[in-house]
Amino acid sequence: MRGRLFALTIVATMLLATQGSVANPGGEGNDDRDFTCGGSCHGDPSLSGVSSAVIAIDSSATAFAGTAYQFDTTIEIHEISHSRLLGVFLLGSTNGNGDQPSDHGWTIIQDPAGATDNYVEVSVPNTGIVSLSWVLNAPSTTGDTELFIAVQHGAGYPGDVAYLGVSDAHSIEVNPVPANMPGFAPDWTAPNYRVTGDTSPVSIMTQNVTDIAVEWKLEGESFSHQASVEAGGEDEWLVHLPATMGESRMVYRVTTSNGQFDVVQPWLTMGTAPPEFDGTVWGARAQGFAGAFMIIALFVTLQGILQPARKKDDLDHTAEVEASEPTQAAEESAAPMPEPEPEEETVPSADSERYEKYDEHPDLLWDLVEEKWVDDPNAGGGQ
Repeated sequence: MRGRLFALTIVATMLLATQGSVANPGGEGNDDRDFTCGGSCHGDPSLSGVSSAVIAIDSSATAFAGTAYQFDTTIEIHEISHSRLLGVFLLGSTNGNGDQPSDHGWTIIQDPAGATDNYVEVSVPNTGIVSLSWVLNAPSTTGDTELFIAVQHGAGYPGDVAYLGVSDAHSIEVNPVPANMPGFAPDWTAPNYRVTGDTSPVSIMTQNVTDIAVEWKLEGESFSHQASVEAGGEDEWLVHLPATMGESRMVYRVTTSNGQFDVVQPWLTMGTAPPEFDGTVWGARAQGFAGAFMIIALFVTLQGILQPARKKDDLDHTAEVEASEPTQAAEESAAPMPEPEPEEETVPSADSERYEKYDEHPDLLWDLVEEKWVDDPNAGGGQ
């Protein structure tokens, strides 16, 4: 019975915990995502609210089929959760499914984080204003198309309600590309990072291009610098950009030319990543064991240094040893003393050289050693 009650308590606790955490305050990470939550958890009126964010889109209303197009948006938001995390979607529709830009013919060359995702999560600064840019290849077919920006976030604490906001549709007229229009190759995507200290050239694939020029600057700088460019394979250009270190990010812009057109492409971003680990599993394990032994040796050394100093008297345990183990002399003194053997009594004899007999004393003998008279045992009187 107690086991059942305990199991029911655990299940009830888990269910209550699930009810209390509807939104995901920690975010889900950048990725290619449909706006599916708009038709499920976030779409439930009891679990969601309308965001107070103001979304502005400042991009061209025209594009050329199959060429690069820059989509810029500015989001102003002041009511947001304590984590200040904001999720931003670039969408081709607001159907809640099949609404990624790729579903409508667009190809993302680079997102605001330097990758190729339509959903990114950003931290809102104290100003409450966020500016983001996507670089895309326009659809290969002409006609009118639309792009949207959608946001989702929490507000207050604990943030168990998801707030949603969707921009107005930004209409774009995709026109036929002029003959021999220079631009990026349709299947080329910009690299989003290089390894720290890497000076290898960046490969750029183009179409209808006879020459390119590249300018670059570190993110946040005002002035740009010209990069060295050399031709690679067919429709390939190798751009030599300086190496970056740490967490620095570089932005660069390509101008494609063919003698008829000079097209200034959008700014692209390239971050810096730490070098990949180069080694074997056993090498890493050996290094780990070495580190563990060093830590053990350090603790043993510190123990020897920090323990109180011991005096010489503390190290001399002679008295304790003598007290616990009796010496041979003590054992001999404790043993009973043997009784002395009785001295053998010497019987006087007239024939012995020690005694002399005198006629005037027939019953006595003179003891020459002790110089006294003693009774002669051979005499009859014994006086």
